[in-house]
Amino acid sequence: MTSCFPSKRLAFVVVLAVVFVWHLLFTVSTHFAHATEHKPIRWLFAGPGVAAIAADANASRLLDNSEPFVMLGRNVGAIPPAWNAIPFASFTSFLGIKSALKVGTLAHDAEGIIYDNENWQFTPVEEQQNPARYEKLAADLVHAHGLLFLTAPGVDLVNVLAAETRMTPYDAYLRLGIAADAARYADVVDIQAQGSERDTTFYANFVVQAAAQARQANPNVLVLAGISTNPSGQQVTANDILRAIAATRDSVDGYWFSIPAPSEYCPSCNSFRPDIAIEVLRRLATQ
Repeated sequence: MTSCFPSKRLAFVVVLAVVFVWHLLFTVSTHFAHATEHKPIRWLFAGPGVAAIAADANASRLLDNSEPFVMLGRNVGAIPPAWNAIPFASFTSFLGIKSALKVGTLAHDAEGIIYDNENWQFTPVEEQQNPARYEKLAADLVHAHGLLFLTAPGVDLVNVLAAETRMTPYDAYLRLGIAADAARYADVVDIQAQGSERDTTFYANFVVQAAAQARQANPNVLVLAGISTNPSGQQVTANDILRAIAATRDSVDGYWFSIPAPSEYCPSCNSFRPDIAIEVLRRLATQ
C-alpha cells in the first residue's frame, strides 16, 4: 500500500508557503499604505494667509521643518524661522522678471521666482499667446541667476490658445500639453486645478493626468496642485479640500494652498477664510 505521508507533507508545505506569502504581501501592503498616508506634503503659500497661519501658534507648529515655498510681499509678514521656508518672489510676466533681475529690485532673500502667467491683464498678450516660449525664456534667465524657477500657468490660458474649442478648459489644457510645456524647464510646476476642487472626481482626474504630463516632460520637476479656500468666489469647505487632497496625494508632491482675499488679482473672491486652511492643516496632522 502506498504511503500518504509524502502527499500530506507536501500539502502542509504548500499551505505554509501560501500563508507566508500572504503575510509578506499583507505586511508590504500595510507598510506602503502607512508610508503613503504619512507622505510629506510640500506646501506653497502666498499673501495674507501666511500671516494668518503664523499668528496661530498651534497651526504654525504644524509647518515646522516642512520647507514650504512662501511668497515674499507686503501682505505676507514675517515667516516663522521654524518652518525652514523657501522664500520666492512672484511675477505675472517675463518682462517683470527680466526687469527685476536687471535693475536689482528682487528681494535679497528670495531663493526662487514664480512665473504666474494667466489670461488676465497682468500677463502681456504676447506671453499668453505663446506660454511655452516665455516659460523657457524665464527659466533660462532665472537659472542663470542661480535661483529656483517655479511656474504656474493658468488653466484660463486655453481661452487664448484654443478660443474656439468646445472642450472644457481642463480638457483643452491637457490636450494642449500646457503642464508639460511649463514643467520642461522648471524646478517646480503648479497645476491650477483649484477651480474644480468641489468635484473630487473631476479634480483628481485632471490633476493626475496633468501631473503625468509634467513628469513625462521633466522627471525631476516637483509637482504641486492648486487648492483654495475661495477659488474664484466659490464657497468651499475644509471637507472639500481634504477630499481633493486625499484623491491626489499619491500623484503630486504637494499643493499651492491659496487663501485669497478680495483684490485686483481676485476680484471675484469672497471673504478671507484662513480658518478653513488652518482646519485643513490640523486635520491632516491627525491622519
